[in-house]
Amino acid sequence: MLAHLISYRLFPAETRLCAASIQSRSFRRRPPNQGKPPILPPSKKVLYNVVHVPWQSPEDVKELLWRRHVYNNAVMSLKEVFRQEIREAEAAGKGIEAMKEEEDAEFNRLIAENDMINQKKTKHSRSKHKLANEASAEVRAAIDRSKNFVGETNLEKKILEALENPKVYDFAIDRQGRKYYDSPPMKYQEGVPTRQKRRFFDRTLGVSQGSSEIEKEPEPDVQKASNA
Repeated sequence: MLAHLISYRLFPAETRLCAASIQSRSFRRRPPNQGKPPILPPSKKVLYNVVHVPWQSPEDVKELLWRRHVYNNAVMSLKEVFRQEIREAEAAGKGIEAMKEEEDAEFNRLIAENDMINQKKTKHSRSKHKLANEASAEVRAAIDRSKNFVGETNLEKKILEALENPKVYDFAIDRQGRKYYDSPPMKYQEGVPTRQKRRFFDRTLGVSQGSSEIEKEPEPDVQKASNA
C-alpha cells in the first residue's frame, strides 16, 4: 500500500497507467511449461533401449571383401603402369623436365602469335582511324562548299548576284597554246541592240573582224595553256 502511494505521488498518470497495464498482462499470461531439469537422470525408456543392428549374411561379406581386394589390386597395377611409363619417358628424354621445356616453348610461341595478332589489329585500327579522319575531312570540306550552293533559301540572292556580275567563261586557243578570253559583257544593254551577224563564239585569232590588222590582246587576257 505504501509503495502504491509512493508511486502515485512520484510518477505521473501516464506512467502509472503503463505500469498497471504491464502488471495486468503479466498476471493474465499463463506461465510456460518448464522442461526437465538437467540434474535428473535420463528415463528408463532411453537408458535401457538398446539398438540391435541386423547382421549381414556371410555371402555378402565374402563378396564385398573380394571386391575390395580386386579394387586394391587394380589400383596398385595402375600405379605401377604409370611409374613404368614415367621411367620410360625419362629414359627417352621426355620426362618432366622435357615436358616443362615443351610447355615453355609452346607458351612463348602463343605469346608471339598473340603479339602478331595485336600488331595486325593495331594497324587495322590505325588504318580505320585514318580513313575515318579522311572521311570527316571530306565531309567538312563538302559542308564548307555547300555554303555557296544555290538552294531554296538563297535562290533570289544568287540570281541578283548573277545579274549584277555577269561573267563569260568562253575562250579561244591558238596553235601556240595561247588563250584568248572575251571582254567582260555589259551589265545592261545600252541603246538599240545591234543585229547579230555571226555567232558569239566565232573568233578569228589574232585578227580583228573586218580588218587585216593583228589584234593586240591585253597581257592579262593571254595565258599559256600550261598555266590553265
